This record gives sequence, structure tokens and C-alpha cells, in this order.
Amino acid sequence: MELLNALGINFKLLIIQGAGFLLLLFILKKFLFGKILGIIKARTDEVKDTYEKTEKDRADAEKLRISYQTKLTEANEEADKKIQDAVREANETSTGIINSSNEKAAEIKAKAQQDIEYTRKQALANVREQVVNLTALASAKLIGQSVSEETAKKLVDEVINEVGGLS
Repeated sequence: MELLNALGINFKLLIIQGAGFLLLLFILKKFLFGKILGIIKARTDEVKDTYEKTEKDRADAEKLRISYQTKLTEANEEADKKIQDAVREANETSTGIINSSNEKAAEIKAKAQQDIEYTRKQALANVREQVVNLTALASAKLIGQSVSEETAKKLVDEVINEVGGLS
């Protein structure tokens, strides 16, 4: 105790101040620390709930992003398929049109060939008839008598066959 007195410390006063401090600590704990701890716990729970809600929302957003990405991929694939179908259909249609045009052109060409052949035969027949008539006239004048048309045709046919044939 002498040491405490030498340092200027009063032991009684130290005990009274210690008791006052413990009393103050008890009062603060009873009335103030309980409320402060309640507020801190409420705030901690609120932050924790907010964090959990944020994590849940982030996970939901990620699921939605994946879902939308999948839907977008499917839509792109469907669009590509429709485009490919349209291109294939256009190619088939163009092939059909080309084939139809080629067939019509072949028909027109064949008909033109037939018309040409028919016109050529008619022209040959007309030329033959005119040659027969001219030959008959010329023969009649040379012979001095008239030659029947049938005889003239026979003569003309023989001459044509000998010359190389026009038919």
C-alpha cells in the first residue's frame, strides 16, 4: 500500500471508482448495449438478406440469359433452315422453269423443222409441177403435138432421177 500511496493512488478511491465503473457497465449493458446489438444484428441480417437476394437475382438473371441465348440460337437455326428451304425451293423452281423452257424450245424447233420440211416439199412439188408444165409446153412445141400431162410427168420424173433428184 505504501507503494500506492507513494505513487499518489488512493486505494479507497480506486475501489469506489471500480464499483462505479462496473455499475455503469451494467446499466449500459442492460439499456444501451442490448439495443445497439439488436440494431447491429438487424443491420447484419438485412445486409445478409440483401446479399442473398442479390445472389439469387444474379443466378436468375444468368438462367434467363442462358435461356434467351438458347432461344436465340434456336431462332437463328430455324431462320437458317427456312432460308435454305427457300433457296432449295427457288433452285427447284428455276430448274423447272429452265426445263420447261428447254422443252418448249425443243417443241418450237421441232415444229419449225416440220414446217420447213413441209414448205420445202410443197416448194419441190410446185417446182416439179411447173417443170412438168414447162416441159410439156416445150415438148409440145418441139414435137409439134400435144403431150398428155401424164406422159409429161413421167418424162420429168425420169429426167429428175437422172440428174440427181430434187426430192
